[in-house]
Amino acid sequence: MARTEPAAQVPKRGPAPVQGIGMLIGLLFLVLGACELIPGITVGDGPARALFGVFAVSAAWTLGHLLTGAAAVFCTRSSGLSSRFLLVAGACYAVLGIAGLLPLPKAFEDVLPMNTAGVCLALGLGTAMLILGGGWLRRRPGRRR
Repeated sequence: MARTEPAAQVPKRGPAPVQGIGMLIGLLFLVLGACELIPGITVGDGPARALFGVFAVSAAWTLGHLLTGAAAVFCTRSSGLSSRFLLVAGACYAVLGIAGLLPLPKAFEDVLPMNTAGVCLALGLGTAMLILGGGWLRRRPGRRR
């Protein structure tokens, strides 16, 4: 009986770092959205609600955070999806942060209230997501640094 060599096993690659970053950001948004629903953490009533007494929140912000978190967790299935999610969501949050700096109609402020802390958070998080997503897209998969 002839002995055959076992097939050379190719080491399995784990998830890319951008997938881990996307998962962390997704979980951050899900926890943030859940905290906005808890009465003790969200202070105030009606349009004057503030998360931790600092960040202005509304029902639209809560829904947006929960949907962003769910999309981020879903997009961690591949590194390409994760990096594209970081770019798109980062651009959206950066635009919302810039919009918070502009004088906007009262109807917009009622739906998406923005205070100084919220503007800084949206600009910072949006910029970080853009940098992380864009940096990962520039890397070629076959090239090592």
